[in-house]
Amino acid sequence: MPRYARHLAEHTIVNPFPGIVKLERRLGHAVPVRIGSNEGLAEPRSPLEAAFGPALAELARLYPDPYALALRERLAALNHCQPEEIIVDAGADSLILLALRLCVNPGDTVVCTAGSYPTFRYFAEGVGAQLREVPYQAHAGGLRPDWQSLVEAANAEQAALLYLANPDNPTGHLWPGEVVAQLRAALNPDTLLLLDEAYLDFAEPTERPADGPLPGVLRLRTLSKAYALAGARVGYALADVALIDKADQIRPQFTVSSWAQAAAHTVLADPDYAPALRAHTLALRQALAEALRARGRQPFASATNFVCVACADRAEAEGIQTRLLAAGVALHRPPHPAVGHLLRITAHPAALSEDVLAVLQKP
Repeated sequence: MPRYARHLAEHTIVNPFPGIVKLERRLGHAVPVRIGSNEGLAEPRSPLEAAFGPALAELARLYPDPYALALRERLAALNHCQPEEIIVDAGADSLILLALRLCVNPGDTVVCTAGSYPTFRYFAEGVGAQLREVPYQAHAGGLRPDWQSLVEAANAEQAALLYLANPDNPTGHLWPGEVVAQLRAALNPDTLLLLDEAYLDFAEPTERPADGPLPGVLRLRTLSKAYALAGARVGYALADVALIDKADQIRPQFTVSSWAQAAAHTVLADPDYAPALRAHTLALRQALAEALRARGRQPFASATNFVCVACADRAEAEGIQTRLLAAGVALHRPPHPAVGHLLRITAHPAALSEDVLAVLQKP
C-alpha cells in the first residue's frame, strides 16, 4: 500500500461542507429549499441568462455537489468499477497535484521521465519534492519511457511516487497493460504509481490496461480530449477505496463547478458522441502522419490525439516553431532540454494545411 505524507498517515480530515447531495442521500429525501448556503439570489435576473440561457445561469448561482456523486456513478459504470473507487477533480492537472500532496513530504524523492509532461515537475517542485529524472529510451517507433529504469531509480531512492504518462506526452508511446502490471509488481509496495492516462481513449482497446482500479496505482483520466471538455476542467481518477477516501479528505471542495458537472453528464450520456470524435481524430492522426512521411519526417508511433516528430536538433525544432508562430500557428515544442528537438502536433485539420506542412518539410 502506498504511504501517505506524514501529517496525513494517522489523521482523518473531515470536510465541514459535504454538500446538499450527501445530505439528501443521508436523509433519504430531497432538500429543495436552500436557505443555509448563502448563495446569490435568482432575482434580479442574472446577465448570464441573456448570454447563455436560464439553465446555465441557475447552475452558476448554486454551489455544486463537492463530491460529484452522480458523476462518479456515471464514470464508475463507464469504467466497470464502483463509485467509491472514483474521485473527480478539476482536470488531470489538479489530480497530479492532489497525488503529490497525498503522498509526498518536503524532501521526498519522486521519479519521472526526463521531458515527460512538464506539469508534473512543476507541481513536484511546488510541494518540495526531490525530482529524479530518467532519460527516454530509443526504440524502433521513436522514444518511450524506460519503465525498467524508472522502477530501478524509484526503488533505489525509496521514492514516494513514480509518475508515468501512458500514453506518453509528448512522444505518444503506449505501454500495454501487461507492462504496467510488471512495473507495479517490481515497484516498492509503498511507492505510489501515478499513472497518467489522459490520452488513453485514443489507444487501441486491446492494448489498454484492464478497466478499473489497480492496487497501488492512481489512474488519471480526463474529459478534455476524447470528450472535448478542456475548458470545463473535468478529470477523474481510479484507485482502491482507501486511497480515494484519503485523497477526498484533502481535495478542495468545490473544484468542479455545477456547469462542468452538467456538461460532463451531457457528453457522457450521448453514446455516439465520443466514439465519433475518436474516429474523426484517429483519421486526422493517420492523415497527418502520412503527410509528414511524404515530406521526409518520421513521426513516432502514437496512441494519442497528436503526432510527435524529432528534428535534427533543438535549433531546427525552434526554427520551425518560430516560423509557424509568426504565421499565427502554435504547435508544441517541449521545454525540457532533453526533448527540445521534438515537435508535438495535434491531429487537427489545420495541421494538414499546405502552409503548415511546407514549414514542417524536412530540409
